[in-house]
Amino acid sequence: MIPLLLILIAVLSYGLGALNSAVLLSRFVFHKDLTKQGSGRPTYANFVRVNGSNWGYACIAVDVLKGVIAVLAGGLLMLIVGENYVVVGRLFAGFCLVLGNIYPIHHQLRGNKGVVACMTAMWLADWRVGLVATAVFVIVVAFSQYVSLAGMAAPVLGAVTAWLCVPKEEMKGLAGTLVLLMAVSIIWRHRGNIVRILNKREPRVKWGSRPQAERRVRDNRF
Repeated sequence: MIPLLLILIAVLSYGLGALNSAVLLSRFVFHKDLTKQGSGRPTYANFVRVNGSNWGYACIAVDVLKGVIAVLAGGLLMLIVGENYVVVGRLFAGFCLVLGNIYPIHHQLRGNKGVVACMTAMWLADWRVGLVATAVFVIVVAFSQYVSLAGMAAPVLGAVTAWLCVPKEEMKGLAGTLVLLMAVSIIWRHRGNIVRILNKREPRVKWGSRPQAERRVRDNRF
């Protein structure tokens, strides 16, 4: 029973993650093919470049909605096995959702960076995990001004929090490991950003500076 449920969760979550919000909004709202506009990449950055930054938050909202559907469905499916498995079902769905975001099969495995999907999964799995991850994200951005660094740090601390705080004792290790796998996937996807940070070429957030904010969007796709 459990393997079958995990397969169903994986297929549903990966499929939702692979649905590119930038491509969908561009096609149905602006009637444009994002793969033939701007850089030709089906990314959040290209969407903002083609359609304007004001619609960037709509992309994030769609990603959050996809995450909510996938993660809650994962928890409901694992509830069939037992209440103790709900958290694991949600986090497993989150992991598959992140993979779908990062490696969408119908876009040549070139997707976004999975941060929004990961944050959504952590909040829905356990509010304490989501709260710590969000706090880390905000603190790292505030002190380093690197959005990419914040996106990597948040799930790592989220994994530690899951190991410590998930209520079901027997599920702590598995829950923490699933968040850590999400963190590893996101860090791997940010390897170009890591090189730029080390070389001091990564764009920083400059509060109140619109050109700098748009530059940040180009290089830090959620």
